[in-house]
Amino acid sequence: MRRRRKYDLYLVIILFFVTICYFLYNYTSGESRGVTNYSDALKVYKTGQWEEAYQKFGKVPYTSGLKQAALFRQARCATNLEKNEIAIKKYKKIVHSHSKTSIVPISEYNMANLMYELQDKESKSHFKNIIKKYPSSDYAIASNYFLGMIELSELPQSPKRREKAIERARNYFITYIDKAPDGRYSINSINELNKLNIKLTNYENLLISKSYYINGEYDKAKEFLNKTTLAESWSDFAKNEYKLKNVQKAREYSEKGLKEFAYNTASSDVYEIIDSYVSSFPTRKEGIQKLISLNLKSTGADYVSYLNCKEVVNSDVKEACYRTLYESYPNGQFSADALYNVFISKYLQKKYYDAQRLGFLHLKKFPNVKSSPAVTYYMAKIAFKLKHYESANSYFKQTISKYPDSYYAFRAHYNLYKDDGFLPFLELNEKTVVFPYKKSLDNNLVVKLAYLKDYDLVEELCKKDKFIQSWILYEKGNYTVSAVLARNSMEELSEKPSYEDLRWRLVYPLHYYDTVKKVKGANNPIILESIIKEESHFNPYAKSFAGASGLMQLMPNTYTEVIKNNNISQDLPYEVANITAGSIYYAGLKKSLVNRDLYAISAYNGGIGSVMSWFTKLIYNDTDEFVEQIPYPETKNYVKKVLRTYWMYGNIYQ
Repeated sequence: MRRRRKYDLYLVIILFFVTICYFLYNYTSGESRGVTNYSDALKVYKTGQWEEAYQKFGKVPYTSGLKQAALFRQARCATNLEKNEIAIKKYKKIVHSHSKTSIVPISEYNMANLMYELQDKESKSHFKNIIKKYPSSDYAIASNYFLGMIELSELPQSPKRREKAIERARNYFITYIDKAPDGRYSINSINELNKLNIKLTNYENLLISKSYYINGEYDKAKEFLNKTTLAESWSDFAKNEYKLKNVQKAREYSEKGLKEFAYNTASSDVYEIIDSYVSSFPTRKEGIQKLISLNLKSTGADYVSYLNCKEVVNSDVKEACYRTLYESYPNGQFSADALYNVFISKYLQKKYYDAQRLGFLHLKKFPNVKSSPAVTYYMAKIAFKLKHYESANSYFKQTISKYPDSYYAFRAHYNLYKDDGFLPFLELNEKTVVFPYKKSLDNNLVVKLAYLKDYDLVEELCKKDKFIQSWILYEKGNYTVSAVLARNSMEELSEKPSYEDLRWRLVYPLHYYDTVKKVKGANNPIILESIIKEESHFNPYAKSFAGASGLMQLMPNTYTEVIKNNNISQDLPYEVANITAGSIYYAGLKKSLVNRDLYAISAYNGGIGSVMSWFTKLIYNDTDEFVEQIPYPETKNYVKKVLRTYWMYGNIYQ
């Protein structure tokens, strides 16, 4: 008996250890098996073999961090196979998992949609739960539409209860239109409201008109605008008439609104109307002068003055114009730029103490605006002129640390380390564009999906992250839109990340750099790469209004002449031929302009004749004074953009 008990004890211990080992194996190998199984299943999924993909996604272990994504994909497979009940069960497993990953809200929304199609009353509670738990999400906004439809499908017989249900439906539809005027269900929501045949408020009519306007239905927008008052809707009246090309009527609304109602209108709407009004005249100057004659006193008056100052050519008159603008509107939206223009004017006149006083005021009052990098940089230059060398170095370092991605950071670096020359970077260490984040907030689910190239699901889970959207576009080969989206997203960040941050590679990707290195000749390849980025954003088929085409945006005659004179093979791919011709053309400009990249970049945009004339017309002592006095605003900005891009490439890929 004792032996038997001892034997049973040994057996229990052995079974215990076997069980522990089994669970340890499953836990430790779950992730690797999950990656392998998910990857195999995704390949089948992309071919549209839903049944087989469903089975393969089911093999992803529960211990894998990819299990929720696998359940989501199984639900999608079931939906494609029209097995909605099975899809709902899979979504329920995700929703009831108490997980906080980004896949949960979209799963509950998809589940609620399928329930709605099956007329399952449980869908209502799920749509409400989405609004409660994820109020700022797109799923919450869309849930309003479905709740409105559910209310209309459940109208009670009792007149009072029926009236309340209709009111709830109305509120749901209005909420949807308000939050998503261009949304998928916006026109449907409007149609449902029209069916109810109820009286709408002025505000509701205005919301509907805006939705029609955004969706390009301008005649219908006008119909609902006419149900509102001009005092509260004048800007919408004007914008709609501009779209309908009723210019005279649009101008009438614009003038009346700007004179009488602008004080009660969002400044962004006022500025948009002013821009449209000015553009409706044969010349900008004519439109601006007409606005000045209106003698505006409310919102928009400062913008009109600002536009007028930008049109002034004479430097003394321009300075006086900006000074008046700043003094008239010291706290206006354009006061920082106005003050900067007076500041730089004083600097160029060598009135350094006056400029310094204005610079102190600007940095104190406007610590982080578009003109802040320039003011900080020129405060360093002023300090240097006044022989305050420690202060000068401090301002230069501030420019680099606070505004690392600016043209002025590049110039500050040059002033601090002149031994490195005007162009400190001569070659780049190529790095590939990768997923922009090393970690995500959902147990790295998004990062894992990105690694497995499940682009569609990553895109769905990260609709509001523009860098991830940029990365997906990049992976799909849409390099131009990807770079522009990443650039705009980076500009929205108040504090810029370090150069090592992976997002910078999306803003400044390296395309055609191998070709650039082969055909660069005596040119700096990074400058050529920067010109390509700023000229075409890597779109080989880009074409300007003037007719310039290709990656380096060469005019047809210039391109043909360079190709012919340099015996460039006609068999080369167009992208290679365009870069080759652009490199030769740039080298020619540089050779004709005392071998200076600054002048060559200026000539690439403004023409060599213009640059030659500036040598005699402009009074300048250094590079900065030359750049700031370039008469063509487009060329001045172009020079700064190319050199800024050069600076960023050097820092990101060095």
